Amino acid sequence: MWIADKFNRRTLLMVGGAVMGLSFILPAAINWMMPNMNPMTIVVFLCIYVAFYSFTWAPLTWVLVGEIFPLAIRGRASGLASSFNWIGSWLVGLIFPIMTASMPQEAVFAIFGIICILGVIFVKTCVPETRGHTLEEIEEQGTNHGRVKASNPEN
Repeated sequence: MWIADKFNRRTLLMVGGAVMGLSFILPAAINWMMPNMNPMTIVVFLCIYVAFYSFTWAPLTWVLVGEIFPLAIRGRASGLASSFNWIGSWLVGLIFPIMTASMPQEAVFAIFGIICILGVIFVKTCVPETRGHTLEEIEEQGTNHGRVKASNPEN
C-alpha cells in the first residue's frame, strides 16, 4: 500500500488502466498484423496486465471505497463493491470462453482493452482524488457533488 501513499490515487488508476488497456490492445493489433505471432507474446502482455492490475486497480479500489463513502453507508457500499467485484469476475469467466469460441482472438483482446480504457475515462471524469485529504474533506466534496462551495468574501 506504500504506492497509494506515495502517488495520487487517480493518477495510479489512470496509468494502471491505460497500461492494462494497452496490454490487451497491443497484442490484438500485433496478432492482427502478424497472424503467426509467437504465443509467448500474449503471455508477456498478460503478465504486464497482471502486474499493473496488482499494483493499481486491485488495492486502490478498496482504498477508495473506504475513503469516498460516508461512514453511515461505508459498510453497505463496501459490500456492494465486493458483490460487483465477484459478479464481474464471474461474468468474465463465463463469457471469455464464449467470446474466444465465436470471434477472432484479436477482437476479444481489443474488447477487454477498450473496457480498460473506458475505466480510465470513468476515473478521469468521476473519481475524486483522496490522497492528502481527510475523510471529512472527502465527504464534504461528495455532498457538493464535486462542486466547490463559493467563498464568502466577508470572512
